[in-house]
Amino acid sequence: MERDSLKDLLYSLARFGLFWAITIFGVIIGRTAVLGVVGTLIPRLRLYDNEELLSLLSCIIPAIMLIALFADDAKRHTAYRDYRPLFVTIVMLATGIIYYIPAIVAGYLKEELAIEAITQLYFTSYWLSFVSEQLEVYALLGTIFWVALCILTYVIARRIYLHKFENGEYAYEVDEF
Repeated sequence: MERDSLKDLLYSLARFGLFWAITIFGVIIGRTAVLGVVGTLIPRLRLYDNEELLSLLSCIIPAIMLIALFADDAKRHTAYRDYRPLFVTIVMLATGIIYYIPAIVAGYLKEELAIEAITQLYFTSYWLSFVSEQLEVYALLGTIFWVALCILTYVIARRIYLHKFENGEYAYEVDEF
């Protein structure tokens, strides 16, 4: 029982850390690589003037990384007969709630530099600002998008893996000690 609890705690902390790292990486890549490369090669997009489009393009890289991460999780959990979508959903909901807290705090801050730093944290969700320009609203929509993407990827990847397993493309991995 203790080993399962420790394993679950480590999984939760790892997914929490990876989620934050991937979304921050998306902000950095979006502000540097996407703006520099795509903005220079395709000037017609006007990325220097269009923050929403830049945000949408910056959202693609973390989305791909999160899809790969949770698809791999589903495949491994299914292969080791440890598939627990409820646990992954709870972990991602908790991660999403913690990820959203700075957006709420930003409304109470007075220092402009701190508010700007928090706003940049949600840059990959800024493309959702067409709903509302308020940080709390598009950060909430972005958080829901990221959490739903992770959970749906996990569930769909398992179905794909099981379909391939039933067709004989994969076999369960069993430890024989």
